[in-house]
Amino acid sequence: MSVIGALATASFREAFRNRVTVVLGVFAVVMILLTSVVLNTTVFTLDRAVTDFGLGVMSLLLVGLTIFLSAGLLTREIERRTIFLVVSRPVSRAAFIFGRYLGTLVTLLLLQAVMTGLYLLQFALFDVPLTQAVVAALLGLVVELVLLTAIGFFFSSFSGQLVSGVSAVGLYLIGHLSGDMYLVSRTNESPVLASLARIGYYVLPNLDRLDYRVTAAHQGTVHWGEFAGSCAYGLVYAALLLLAATLIFDRRDFK
Repeated sequence: MSVIGALATASFREAFRNRVTVVLGVFAVVMILLTSVVLNTTVFTLDRAVTDFGLGVMSLLLVGLTIFLSAGLLTREIERRTIFLVVSRPVSRAAFIFGRYLGTLVTLLLLQAVMTGLYLLQFALFDVPLTQAVVAALLGLVVELVLLTAIGFFFSSFSGQLVSGVSAVGLYLIGHLSGDMYLVSRTNESPVLASLARIGYYVLPNLDRLDYRVTAAHQGTVHWGEFAGSCAYGLVYAALLLLAATLIFDRRDFK
């Protein structure tokens, strides 16, 4: 556990030394604080504007940062040859993967915590009620970051930084189109396309299950049993991807 903790701490410090992380963090703060400008131009109600805009900015920036950090971390370790300093010691590759993953995830969740604090401050300033759907959207984003970080590490375990990043972005977009994929599997007249869509729907990660932004914007009702099932689905999927990344990375030759 001490080895994993040291690796997680190293990843955390490295992420905060990265200028992109700082820039995105500052940009997120500025964008969330600029919600008041949007309120003067939007045609929606005040509550919907504050809720939807803040969640959208927070999700967009955190997802982009997650893919950047996770998809390139292992590749950067190999390119800098720092991986040899770790594997030459009595540290398993599984511990290396998990430690780096944990450090990256802590960085992301800390940034989300700061953004959430500013987001909720705007709720208080504009006297917007905090609904259960908003809470579900924030918690769903946490699980989505857990899953996206695992996706980035999975691709990074066997491919370069560019391929990993593009693949992670593609899987993120597909994951939010799961509902359309299911519709194609039920309505498409081509048996081949319908079968492929059905396989994709059940095999690929369904990130749409964790997205409660629309529900929050429209102050919809949250069924907590269904929400808990979606969160469990995301966490289990992330664990399986992290296990696969560990198995692949353990057999990778760095020479």
